[in-house]
Amino acid sequence: MKYLILLVSFALVISCQHKTGNKNTAEEKTKPATTQFEFQDEMHNFGKLEAGEILVYTFVFTNTGEHDLLIENIETDCGCIRATIPEKPVKPEGKGLIEVEFDSAGLWGRQLKSITVQANTEKTKQLVIFAEVNNKQLNIKN
Repeated sequence: MKYLILLVSFALVISCQHKTGNKNTAEEKTKPATTQFEFQDEMHNFGKLEAGEILVYTFVFTNTGEHDLLIENIETDCGCIRATIPEKPVKPEGKGLIEVEFDSAGLWGRQLKSITVQANTEKTKQLVIFAEVNNKQLNIKN
C-alpha cells in the first residue's frame, strides 16, 4: 500500500511540473519579440537661428537585431518638437527614419530638447537636439 501511495504521489508531482512547463512555453509564445537598433547620430545641433524658424532633421537608424523593429511611441519634452514614427516595421539589418521638426517660435537662448523613442527593444533610446535661438522680440539683458 505504501508503494502505491508513493507511486501516485510521484505521478502527481511529475504531472504538475509538466503542466507548469507548458504554461511557460505558451506565455513565451505570446511575448512580443525584442530586437535592437542603433542610430547613426543620437544628437543634432541646429546651431544659431532666429526665433520662429522651423527646422527639420532626420535621425537614421539601423535594426541590428534579429526581429522586425517596431517604433511604438515617441515622446518629446517640448511642444516645439514634432516627430514622425515609421509606419512599417523595419526588417533586420534594414534602415529606418525618424523625422524631427523643431519650431523655435517663442524660444530664446540655448535650447536642449530630448526625444524618447520607445520600440520593441529592452530599453528606450534618447535623442537630443540643440539650438541657440535669437529672439529679437525679447530684449533680455545679461
